[in-house]
Amino acid sequence: MLTTDKDTNKVYFSRWINDFACFDDIKAALQLNHIEYSLLPYTKDWWVRDFMPIQLSKNEFLGYEFNPDYLQKKSSYITNPKQCCNVLGIEPHTIDIVLDGGNVIKTLDKVIMTDKVFVENKSKSQTEVIDTLEKGFGRQVVFIPWDKEEEFGHADGMVRFIEGNHVVINNYKDYDEAFREKMLEALTPHFKVSELSYDVEEPAEWNWAYINFLRVGDYMLLPSFGFDEDDQALELMSRLYPTCKIDQVMVPEIVEEGGALNCISWNIKE
Repeated sequence: MLTTDKDTNKVYFSRWINDFACFDDIKAALQLNHIEYSLLPYTKDWWVRDFMPIQLSKNEFLGYEFNPDYLQKKSSYITNPKQCCNVLGIEPHTIDIVLDGGNVIKTLDKVIMTDKVFVENKSKSQTEVIDTLEKGFGRQVVFIPWDKEEEFGHADGMVRFIEGNHVVINNYKDYDEAFREKMLEALTPHFKVSELSYDVEEPAEWNWAYINFLRVGDYMLLPSFGFDEDDQALELMSRLYPTCKIDQVMVPEIVEEGGALNCISWNIKE
C-alpha cells in the first residue's frame, strides 16, 4: 500500500516560499493545527512538489529525472534534488524517466498521471515508459489525458485521491464536456469518481486551483481567493473528505505564478 496524503505528518517548503506574503497565513494555519513544517535549502524555485522524490513507504522514495520541457529556456530554475535529499538523509531509488512530482497522484494501490510523460520521454517507446514507471512504483499506472490548457501537464490540478478507490476530478463539467468524458473514460474502469462543480453566474479564472489543496493526515488547507466559489469549494471538500478538518487560506499571489498549495509543498510521513 502506497503512502498517501492521509498518512503524512510533516510538510516541507522551499526556502523561497518566503517570497509570498501569504506564507505567514499558511504557517499560522499549520502551527495552529500542530502540523510540523520545515524549509528546504538548495532549491531554485518554490515548486518543491515537482522535483522532490515520491514517497512510496515510510523509508522508500522514488527519484526521477527532473528536467521538464517548460524549463529548458530557464535552466537556472531546475533544482537538483540530490542536495535536498542529502540534507534529509534520504537516498531515493532513481528511475531513468523525465517526470514532475506534480504529475503523480498516489492512491492506495495505483498511481495516476497525465500522458504528458510520454511527450517528455520521446526517446523511449510508450511500452518502455510504462514498464519503467510501473516497476519503479511497484504499482499500475493509470494515464489520464493531458489538459493542454495547462502547459506543465500536471495531474495534481486535475484529480485527487480521497480514500479507498475513490477520487475526485476538477470541474470540467462546468466548461469542457468533451474533456470531462475523456477523464471519466480513463478513470472509471479503476475508480469511483466524484466531480467538482460550481454554481456561479461568472466562473472565476482560478477556480481550477481548489483541487490543488494541501492535505496532511486528516488536515486540509484549501486555497481561497474571495470568489463566489470559495464557500462552495469548502462545502464540496467537506462532503468528500468528512474526516478532514479544513481551513481556507488566501493564496492569489501563488496561483498567479501557476500553481497552488499542493505545488508549493512536499508532505511526507516521517
